[in-house]
Amino acid sequence: MNNPLGRSTQKPDQQTQNTQKNNRAKEFEKQLQEEERMLAQSAGIVTTQQPTTQQQQQPAYSQQQQLNQQPQSVFGQIGQMLDAPRKLFFRNTTTQQQPNQQGQRQPTDQNEPEIIQTNIVQTYTTRDIKSIGLEIVQPGEIALQELRGICSTGIQQFQGIFLATNYQIVFLPDKYPKDFRKDYFYIPYTLIIKVDKTMDRKQNDANFIEIQCKDGRWFKYRFLREQNDDCNSIFNVINKNAFTLNKQTLFAFTFYKDFSNLENDFQGWRIFNIEKDFERMGINILQENSQTQNGLFKYLNNENGIICSTYYNRLVVPTKADLDCIQKTAKFRSKERIPILSYAFTINGKVISMWRSSQCRTGIGQNRSTEDECYLKYMSYQTVDEQESQYEEKETRLRIYDARPHINAIGQQVAGKGYENTLFYRRCSIDFLDIHNIHKVRDSQTKLLKAAFNENVQFLSQLEQSQWYDHIVAIIKGSAKIAITMTKEKINVLVHCSDGWDRTAQLTALVSIMIDSYYRTIEGFMILVQKEWINSGHQFCQRSAIGNKQNNEDSRSPIFLQFLDCVYQMQQLYPLSFEFNGKLLLDLAYHHLTSLFGTFLCDSFLEIQKQRIMEQTVSIWSWIMKQKDKYINAYYKNPQSIDQDVIIPEQFTGKSITFWKEYFLYYSLESNDAYQIHPQCQYTCDNLQEMYKALSKENHVLRQAQKDQEKLAILHQQKFNQLMQIIQETQNEEIIEKLQTIKLI
Repeated sequence: MNNPLGRSTQKPDQQTQNTQKNNRAKEFEKQLQEEERMLAQSAGIVTTQQPTTQQQQQPAYSQQQQLNQQPQSVFGQIGQMLDAPRKLFFRNTTTQQQPNQQGQRQPTDQNEPEIIQTNIVQTYTTRDIKSIGLEIVQPGEIALQELRGICSTGIQQFQGIFLATNYQIVFLPDKYPKDFRKDYFYIPYTLIIKVDKTMDRKQNDANFIEIQCKDGRWFKYRFLREQNDDCNSIFNVINKNAFTLNKQTLFAFTFYKDFSNLENDFQGWRIFNIEKDFERMGINILQENSQTQNGLFKYLNNENGIICSTYYNRLVVPTKADLDCIQKTAKFRSKERIPILSYAFTINGKVISMWRSSQCRTGIGQNRSTEDECYLKYMSYQTVDEQESQYEEKETRLRIYDARPHINAIGQQVAGKGYENTLFYRRCSIDFLDIHNIHKVRDSQTKLLKAAFNENVQFLSQLEQSQWYDHIVAIIKGSAKIAITMTKEKINVLVHCSDGWDRTAQLTALVSIMIDSYYRTIEGFMILVQKEWINSGHQFCQRSAIGNKQNNEDSRSPIFLQFLDCVYQMQQLYPLSFEFNGKLLLDLAYHHLTSLFGTFLCDSFLEIQKQRIMEQTVSIWSWIMKQKDKYINAYYKNPQSIDQDVIIPEQFTGKSITFWKEYFLYYSLESNDAYQIHPQCQYTCDNLQEMYKALSKENHVLRQAQKDQEKLAILHQQKFNQLMQIIQETQNEEIIEKLQTIKLI
């Protein structure tokens, strides 16, 4: 301490010694920092932060752990030598960290700069993703960023590595829990519905990233305060990839570059051919330029959406409807979605047909369109030479099935839309199927997923409150009504909802499955989804929230998942009638959200064409065809052999429901198969063949062993007979007497 004269109270030689110690300690400190810098460079670590005067560059956490396990190097020796001087003269620096204290801050002096040792603060841009330890890696997938942290699933917490790739984010726990599925911590970006970044406001020592997934999973990642820059960087990466408005940045385009040979081999984008599909049904469709009227239906050119922008480029319409009638009908229908032929079959010389469209624009004033009325009259014809005078005035020739509740259809009139007034549409009747809209379905799924991932024991009551299966019952009952009308009453039908791309697609696809066994095969089901969903304008992009901004929930709804659940219910009711098993449904349910394939990236076929999706992405149908054996149902029977060509669940109720636990409880710990029985019981073609080979081999071994035993017994008997003959020939009375005693003679 200085005296009033400004002189030091310490002796000169003591002050000199302290100065020398300070200089020596600073020198050693510089050497230590240089060693750390050289070590980091030799390890090939690329950092996002540059060392400053206040914060020095630190080695990666993983490298530090390796060093802790290795024999002491020069770095370690210098650290030990400097331990005492650092404590004496550099109170602002941290002491050597122990493994259980990594990332903790040490007390500092207010007048001295603070140096903080951190965990991983590195960005890996060229590191081989296979060396990181991922078990599921897609072609073209590369690692972008890596950060050490803690992951919370709401039930448990895990320490490990947080990894961001160009396709997904993955958390790799240090010790992977046995009960968790291998892909539990794998989250493709477009599977994310919400991401938030927050800070611990109480202690202000941690950053959090919370992620909510469309399949119900929820994760909370915790990072140290010192990792804030890298946490921000990862948060930006997630936002950029999960909520991109540019489809060209989705992983499907990168996947194609490394996997284009798959599409070239299987041609999944060309699986649907409209002419071949109707030829298979046995329906004659006239070409666009045909001059004859000898047919009920004709093709209509819709290239570039000249009639309707959300329909396929070729449509099937009534032959008697001319272009003027078609164009005016389009104006009277919502989104210009005119009635088009979806499915038809021939019976007793008559053609029974199913049509699909959007609602008409009647409005409150009950507006009319004579062209639309004529168009529906042409749709009711079942033979080429049919005359109206053949039927009574009140006889129904066309039944309109409106998927909506009646009250909702009335409400649409306020917006200038509505439904067909049977006073103007002669020989038509209308039924309302009481299927709720996309908002109700979204809310229902949210409640169901919350129940599935909740530890609350009241699962069954929560499942009932979600009303998910009330919707499923309504869809299947409505489809059964339509199928009965066509097959038993022999009446043509028109199916529509509001815009004709959600509930309408569910109904027409399910009716096709019920009536036509071809659509219950693997090939037929792929064609059906392509035809009724993708080509007919289901808004996959909006309903799956791919390419939408975060928190844009208005258009998101699991309509396609709902359809897959309906197909699952049909599989449970008719297990011998489907060529494919439940694995196909699970893969479609997962991958229509992942953006791995281009099939589900757009809202219409026209958008697929304009954005050149077919030329730059792989179709999911190619991927399915490559591993077709995986989806084979071993119990499938030819429909003709069991007299089940048509399968209509006429009495379907809530009692008929089977909970789809393979999907909704896929990640649930309570439903996991600890003994792995379920995978072993997947009766695919390969599994059955392997079982047959194993049983045949075992049977062969047993038969061979039996033959060897028989041969050995014969050989022993022969030797015994020879021995007895020799004994009798020798006439040894003593031996013969003993043999008689033991009854061998």
